[in-house]
Amino acid sequence: MIQNKHIIRLSFIGLFLNIVANMVLYRYFMIEEIILKQINDQNSKIAEIYQSHVWNVHKEGTNKLNHTNFKNLLQDQDFIDFAKSSADFFKNLSSRIAIYDREGNKVLASDKIAVSNKEYYKSDNLYDTLFAKIDQYFLKSLISENALNTAFEGRVAHHLVPKGILIDENGEERFSSFIISYIPIIDDDLKEFIVDGVIEIDSDVTAQWQNIAYLEKRVFITFIVIFTIFFAIVMYNTNYAQRVINRQFETNRALEEAKTKAESESSAKTEFLANVSHELRTPLNAIIGFSEIIISETYGKIENAQYKEYIHDINNSGKHLLSVINDILDFSKASADKLKVEHVELDLNKLASSSMRFVKPRADEAGVLLVENMPKEHIIIKADPKRLKQALLNLMSNSVKFTPGGGSITMTIEKDEVEMIVRIKVVDTGIGMSEKDLPKALSTFGQVDNSLSRKYEGTGLGLPLTKKLVELMQGKFDIQSEVGVGTAVTLTFKYDSAMEV
Repeated sequence: MIQNKHIIRLSFIGLFLNIVANMVLYRYFMIEEIILKQINDQNSKIAEIYQSHVWNVHKEGTNKLNHTNFKNLLQDQDFIDFAKSSADFFKNLSSRIAIYDREGNKVLASDKIAVSNKEYYKSDNLYDTLFAKIDQYFLKSLISENALNTAFEGRVAHHLVPKGILIDENGEERFSSFIISYIPIIDDDLKEFIVDGVIEIDSDVTAQWQNIAYLEKRVFITFIVIFTIFFAIVMYNTNYAQRVINRQFETNRALEEAKTKAESESSAKTEFLANVSHELRTPLNAIIGFSEIIISETYGKIENAQYKEYIHDINNSGKHLLSVINDILDFSKASADKLKVEHVELDLNKLASSSMRFVKPRADEAGVLLVENMPKEHIIIKADPKRLKQALLNLMSNSVKFTPGGGSITMTIEKDEVEMIVRIKVVDTGIGMSEKDLPKALSTFGQVDNSLSRKYEGTGLGLPLTKKLVELMQGKFDIQSEVGVGTAVTLTFKYDSAMEV
């Protein structure tokens, strides 16, 4: 549980570091794609204009750069004209420009500023110092001391100074960022590829650099604040979630222990009920058997009429008690999944009619009409005849018990040839139940209190046992009821058309 909490936190920190890394990479993408590309285009254009308007115009002076001693050049009119034109060109530019001859000697330069890139900016600001070090690492491919040599090979090269020193004409120093571009001058008239010279252009990019740094700093600080807030929320929520999980874990463990204990107690109770039921059935069978012998007056007549009434009551009570014990035993076995059911072919019409005849005497005594509504053809299904009859008798007995005199009980069998199912419906016009009372009626030993006195006492096992038996036979049990209208129970079973008679 604790590991989950740390994994979430580490994942959040990992996400933070990933975003920071992407911000750093985006910084250098901006430097290369915006600043460097812009300066490259700008300086290449300057070099192109200089070559076409100054260098190529004063060919006599530029040709002497590589063939005449430098001291003699200072007295050569062609070179002097070239130098004056270059100076005039330099005046119109904000960048510092220098010209190198073919040997790599600097022969001309503007006097606006001097550049020193030997020292790097140092600050007490941790953020600036950190990024100055990062710049040196990520921009090392652009911070090259061999850019001039690259230009003499005929390729444009740049040297980036992230934090260097600029010295103006007044001798004042200031820290700045700049790019030094080295652009080769190649004579188009020559048949062979020769670099006649190199133009060095120093561009101050401090403003652009600071804009990127300022934007980056604002985004970074904003992100740090948001991260701190969200991390605090994550810390609180993970701690809270951990407490909830721990409590839930303890609760689940307690519930598991309680469940194990309840199952153990239930098993013991089931075993106890089974044993008690077995022990009770033996004397009950004796009571019922001897009472039937006395009723039949096998060994002589009973002269006293009161005694005859008593022996009938004893017999009926014994049978009722035996029925209750059998229900308890069956339900205990069903709950423990020890009640075995058979799946054999049976004639549903005959079974239903037999159940109706069995309940008829009790219905006649209660003044309740029994109605059969069955198809003419016999329907064959696979089920346990004994258990299905027990389920139907339970439903019919319940209906008789809770249906006032003058009411009716209808048993209907319907066959659905499309879905290949058969429905057995037992519908009464009894007192009914409200929807909220149905779960109670289906619970073990559950009895719904009502204003109508019950004709027969019961344990409340009839409906739950019937439902259990139907489900064991792979059927479906459904009950609908309404107070004052009656109750309708539907048992649904599958059938095979090949088994029809």
